[in-house]
Amino acid sequence: DATPLKAKRSNLNFYSPTTGTCQLSPCSSPCSDRAQHPSTAPAEDGNEQSNSESGLSRRGQPQTEHDEFLQLQSQVRNSLPRILKLRANLTSLKALEGSRELENILGVSHSSCVLSAELQKSQALVSQAEKLQLLKANHGKVPAR
Repeated sequence: DATPLKAKRSNLNFYSPTTGTCQLSPCSSPCSDRAQHPSTAPAEDGNEQSNSESGLSRRGQPQTEHDEFLQLQSQVRNSLPRILKLRANLTSLKALEGSRELENILGVSHSSCVLSAELQKSQALVSQAEKLQLLKANHGKVPAR
């Protein structure tokens, strides 16, 4: 059944009319990756989860530690509303009201930690660290603006 015509048709699945190129391997297709690795499929909340174990960026380049950090920071920022919603649901449960059980579940006292403020502080510290790193890279010279 593998006539040249049928073989040619199956090869069209790996041809990109946009780039005019053929795919080298059927395994490198983003579509087939999603089918083979359900962890990269969109999550329930609509955010796409990353395949962190591959260590490759979208362009196939190895991710730097900084890129990985920015990706994690983005995930934290994107999950903040969901975390706050879950926390609000937990605090509204009558079984946990007035007990230290809520504090044990969350790991911190509810009143002592405002997550959005902590995230902003973290981002400010990161940008400050990046500026210092840039300053060190320029050997103490003020970066041109």
